[in-house]
Amino acid sequence: MFSVPVPRTGAATEQGATEASVPTVLVTSRPPRYRVDYVDQLIGDDSEGRAPKDVVLEFRTDPFRARGADVIHLTDISSVLGDRSARDRTRRAKRFIRLLRRRRIALVRTLRGEEANGPDSRAEVIVDGAAAAVLALHPTTAADGRSARVVAHSHMRDRFLGFPRQESVPGRVLITAVTTLHPTCRAALTVFGLADLPAWTLRVAGKVPVEHEAAYMRTLADHPDSMSLRDELLSDASCVSEVSQAEIVIVGAAEAYESQSILMLALSLDRPVLVEDTEQTRSLAEEVGPSWVRRHSGPLTADELEKTLASFRADPPTGRPNLESRAPNLISAQYRAVYRAAAAAR
Repeated sequence: MFSVPVPRTGAATEQGATEASVPTVLVTSRPPRYRVDYVDQLIGDDSEGRAPKDVVLEFRTDPFRARGADVIHLTDISSVLGDRSARDRTRRAKRFIRLLRRRRIALVRTLRGEEANGPDSRAEVIVDGAAAAVLALHPTTAADGRSARVVAHSHMRDRFLGFPRQESVPGRVLITAVTTLHPTCRAALTVFGLADLPAWTLRVAGKVPVEHEAAYMRTLADHPDSMSLRDELLSDASCVSEVSQAEIVIVGAAEAYESQSILMLALSLDRPVLVEDTEQTRSLAEEVGPSWVRRHSGPLTADELEKTLASFRADPPTGRPNLESRAPNLISAQYRAVYRAAAAAR
């Protein structure tokens, strides 16, 4: 069973270490829990007592309440800027930077894939400009113009040891989400309904957004024999069950963080994925094996889906995907190296 070190609170340090040698990092997130989340990347796997322990991690959603921290890891910039007017966001950004300087706290910022698609605001430029390091799951550029440092998403092979797994259901295509289904899932549902795929069925598992419920129900009602829906927030055990029963998993919006989690979950359970062809997904295919990462050009169409599934049937993947470079403790160590460097440079 995968396990994580117990997160610390306060400014405690590892036994036998001094406060100067073990920086305290405030992560702007809820503590790790029994559902896949970004903060799992920072913790590592302590099932054999080998997770990195050279940094003390604290978890708090309000970065303005940071006390005793050497570094703040901003995992979601909205925790600083909020959901307000541009003027208010800029004011909060400046207030946050003043807090960092006054308390001599270094800033590490994670740039999420969703942010890369929109224009950079003045508030984001202010925050990114003050960061000692800007991190991302794939190559992208921060608001202040510098390239983000890439720390890849870890695999989850050991996280689910002991979880019941199901046999793959021949012909089952899965669309799923750890929490709420991404808007692109609705388009994939429509595409499957238009495609001529008599040997395939579609399973959708995850919470349907309220604004899309009617559209989902109409499409499912039109295809009762080839489509099924599990409309709920999935536990880790439910995710494992659903993914393990799939023959292939469709993942939309591959650069979004949650999509990255689904990609790694599927590959960790030895299930191939179908994603849009991008520089990032091409790199992933080269890393893990092209037969495990099937790609389509541009938005998914019925014709593209038919061709991809026919090709997949004719040449299915063998062995296991290569995920060696994404071991949880290797990824955790990369984050901690960034923290230590940021703390030392204050």
